[in-house]
Amino acid sequence: MKIRNIALCILALSLAGGATAGAEDMIQTWKGKKVRVFANGSEVEGGGLQIDGRTYLPVRALSDTLQALIKSDGDGVHIYKPNVHLLLFTGDKNAMKPFGNVFLGTYEFYVFAQVENLKTRAHSIKTTVVDPSGATLDTQVYKMTEENRDMFWYTTSPFKIDFKTTGQYKVKFYIKRSEENDFELLSEKAILAMKKE
Repeated sequence: MKIRNIALCILALSLAGGATAGAEDMIQTWKGKKVRVFANGSEVEGGGLQIDGRTYLPVRALSDTLQALIKSDGDGVHIYKPNVHLLLFTGDKNAMKPFGNVFLGTYEFYVFAQVENLKTRAHSIKTTVVDPSGATLDTQVYKMTEENRDMFWYTTSPFKIDFKTTGQYKVKFYIKRSEENDFELLSEKAILAMKKE
């Protein structure tokens, strides 16, 4: 009887030890190794995780870099990457002139957006101008009249911007998929403000 109890104890302890070691391996596998992630030279907040030779990235943190619409649901993660082309112009819509790099001063310009291959709903769009420090100078929001359009063109009202400092200003174009969603960046265009020499 004693031998049987000793054998059972040895078996129980070996199973418990093996389970603990297996659990530690599993935890280490799921923990992985934290890695730094860079997109266009800038570090992505939160980084990534390397597990068994594969690197896993936080898709939501990369959404601005990818310039894509990202949706998570019970089926998984869906990424929509429409083609968005931005054109900046001055003058009226019948006699437009391209608008780009400027000298310091105040200018009025329009933003024309051509959106194609939009495979998801679009509730509203937003166009924003930011200065070199990242401060928002002006924003225009437009609610879509038809939410299921694969392609559309849109022209803003005029932006009147005072380019006070030298550096790179950005025009950013966003789409919001529904009232509950946040705006997601889909395209941006740079304007370089310079001093006259």
